Amino acid sequence: MILLRHRHETESDNMKNTRMPVKTVVAVLALGVVFTAGCSGSREDVRVTLCKNLTTALSGASGELEWTGGENTFNRPAYAITSLSFNRAGGDAGTGKSACYFAYDAVEETAQMLADPLSAYATLPFRMDFDGHTLGDGELLRLVNAEQVRLGRKAVDTLRKGAEDMADKVRAGIGQ
Repeated sequence: MILLRHRHETESDNMKNTRMPVKTVVAVLALGVVFTAGCSGSREDVRVTLCKNLTTALSGASGELEWTGGENTFNRPAYAITSLSFNRAGGDAGTGKSACYFAYDAVEETAQMLADPLSAYATLPFRMDFDGHTLGDGELLRLVNAEQVRLGRKAVDTLRKGAEDMADKVRAGIGQ
C-alpha cells in the first residue's frame, strides 16, 4: 500500500512538473507579440515610407493622399533622392510633389547594396523639397522628430494592445 501511494504521488508530481506556469506562458506569448509587432508586412523601403509620412504631415490634407508616382534616383556616392507625386483627396483637392534627399552612408560596397541600392543611404533625410520649395534645416528637423515621436507612440500602443489582448486570453483560459 505504501508503494502504491508513493507511485501515485510521483505520477502526480510529474504531471505538475510538465505543466507550464501561467507566468511563463504569458511571458513567452508577450515576447512573441514584441517580435511580431514591428512586422508591418510592408515591403516598401523605410526611406520611401518616411518620405510619404513627412509629405502627408506637410500637406495638411484633411484626407489621405493618393500616391500617383514615386521614383528613386541616385547621385553616387553623394546622395539618393526619393521623389513622390500625389493627389490630395477631399476638399483639399489638387496635386503635389515632394522629394527627400538621403546622404550616402556606406563604408564599403556590398552585394546587399547592389541588390537594394537604397540600403547604402542614411535612413533620415538631410534635405526635403515640398511643392517646389526646400524646407529649412530647422523645419525638417522638427518634422522628422515629430514623425519619430508619432511612430514611437504607435509602437508602444501596438505593444500595449497586444499585451492587453494576450492578458485577456490568458485570463479567459484560466477561468475555464
